[in-house]
This record gives sequence, C-alpha cells and structure tokens, in this order.
Amino acid sequence: MPSGMVLLFVYNIERGHLSGMTDYHQSLTSQCNLFALIFSPVGMKKAWKRFINDLGFPSRFLYRDEFQQIYGIQKPFLPAVYIHSQKSFYELINAEEINRIGSTDVLIGLVVQRLKQYLK
Repeated sequence: MPSGMVLLFVYNIERGHLSGMTDYHQSLTSQCNLFALIFSPVGMKKAWKRFINDLGFPSRFLYRDEFQQIYGIQKPFLPAVYIHSQKSFYELINAEEINRIGSTDVLIGLVVQRLKQYLK
C-alpha cells in the first residue's frame, strides 16, 4: 500500500458501549455485524488477528463516535471499511455489503479482493 495510507475499519457502535462482559458482547454483535465478524466473547478472533498482522500496512479500528470526531463525517453509513491518506478518503466496503457477510473468512476475502482492485 502506498506510504501514508491506512485501512480504517469503522464499527456502527459507540466506544462507550465497549465492555469485556459477555452480555455486552452479545449486545454489540447484534448492533454491528463488523464487530461480530472480528470479535468473539474472549477477544479478537484468531483468524482476523493473523490476517491483520500479516496484511503489511497500517489498520485502524474506530467506533462511530471516534470516526465522526476525527473525520467530521456526522452521519456515515456504518459499519464500513475505508482507505484513508492525506489526499484521499475512499470507501472500500460499504455497510450493506458488510451486513450481508456471514463469516470472518468471507470478510477477509472481500478485504483482499477490494484492496487488489483499489491498488491497481
């Protein structure tokens, strides 16, 4: 990925709702499919963590309120995956697509596919 670019994964939940308790995990996963695809009740899913570590460029995970505060986009359609650099802001995967995904492996495949298309 070109220098200065970061892959942003933005959840459709507020960061204040985050808790380590299993009851809250169920609540969060029902509110945001991206969160459900990435996390289990005990933390980040191993396959996802391995994918992110092997990806080879920076990734950042943001909650809706953080995203709005940092980027000034007040009513984004979330969850979503973006590529951000100093010069551009591009939606790689939109909310509708993420909400149709049924497994972490499918999300990984879609991220890889879209990155290849974007970087051509």
